[in-house]
Amino acid sequence: MPYLYLDEPLTLSTLAALLRSPEAVRLQPNAASPSPADPTAKSLAPASAAGLLTALAAGTGPELPAALVRRMLLLAAHRLGRTDAAAEPVVRRLLDFYSREVWPVVYEQGSLGAGHDQVPLAHLGLPLAGLGEVNYQGYRLAAADVLGLFGWEPPQLTPTLALGLLSGSDFTLAYATEALERADHLLRAAAVVGALATISAHLDDLLADARQAIEAACNATPPAFTSPTELLTTSLPASALDRALAQLTHAAAQVGAQAAQRTAALITQSGHLAAEPSQQLGLLALPRVAASLVQQCGGWTDAGDARQPLQGAAAAQEARRIVELAEQMLGIELLAAAQALDLRELAGGDLGLVLSPALTQAVAAFRQHVTFAAHDRVLAPDLHRAARFVREHAWAQE
Repeated sequence: MPYLYLDEPLTLSTLAALLRSPEAVRLQPNAASPSPADPTAKSLAPASAAGLLTALAAGTGPELPAALVRRMLLLAAHRLGRTDAAAEPVVRRLLDFYSREVWPVVYEQGSLGAGHDQVPLAHLGLPLAGLGEVNYQGYRLAAADVLGLFGWEPPQLTPTLALGLLSGSDFTLAYATEALERADHLLRAAAVVGALATISAHLDDLLADARQAIEAACNATPPAFTSPTELLTTSLPASALDRALAQLTHAAAQVGAQAAQRTAALITQSGHLAAEPSQQLGLLALPRVAASLVQQCGGWTDAGDARQPLQGAAAAQEARRIVELAEQMLGIELLAAAQALDLRELAGGDLGLVLSPALTQAVAAFRQHVTFAAHDRVLAPDLHRAARFVREHAWAQE
């Protein structure tokens, strides 16, 4: 059974291993307790801790995907557990939610700048008090009903604990850690597909810097706020995390833009990769689709970043968005490359001269998901499958 260790830093590799494990995550047994947090929240009456969560639960936009809520739960549990001994019952309940796949309903919009994740964290914390809603086994339910289903009593939520829960950056870091994992995977995929012939080392360096900054942020101690007013009005400067996320975003955009360029060259020079060029249009639309995705990357594809600097959750959400676009662009390139290779094989070409072992294995695996286009067909489902393949395939190192 995997454990969350509070007396050790939460490394990115540990976080990834916990997320991959199908087993329940439990709190480290016999962990050394940290010192209790200073109970300085004098201006918040004891009965109003749940009221503070209610007042700040003002998120909007789409619901946060369960994959990111899972990360928030682990990050928040580790942060609270290592900074306040009194938080242990809350930490255990957060891990109960995680292990039982009880996902608090959190929204994508509402976090403002560096250190201002209070709104999404309020939504994460509401079910601790039996308030708000959760997603459980495909149903959206009242948190109080799910607590009753498991026989869980709400842990005592003091004003200090409420402020402690709301003072973190777990929403931002959920996005940041996922974006980094996907960017690492994207580079491995691009190295195989061939999109990084000239800038691989540079991008590896950028991601190494980002990895260091994100891991440090996962283990940073947030400020101790003494009142709701201080919590909501304190402004934090741009951080190393923001700069690292900008680097990550720029690197992912470059990967996608290069893949789009290679796709356009391949398709336009090869009769649109149609099996019957005189009768079919083949992959004619794909260069335009890839170009549209590059356009959505905005200034991130430029040699110098001309975009307005982003902070906190906005920077992390943008990084994840650009990584997702790059996954699709690389998926389009892979689809076109696999079509070209199949056409060459049909024409009697020697694939052994152009395919590395890693690419041979990848194309064979890709064909389990996206088949050869012998006739014109609706390509939208293929594009979705291709992006998912880039994201999930176990890419071998070149």
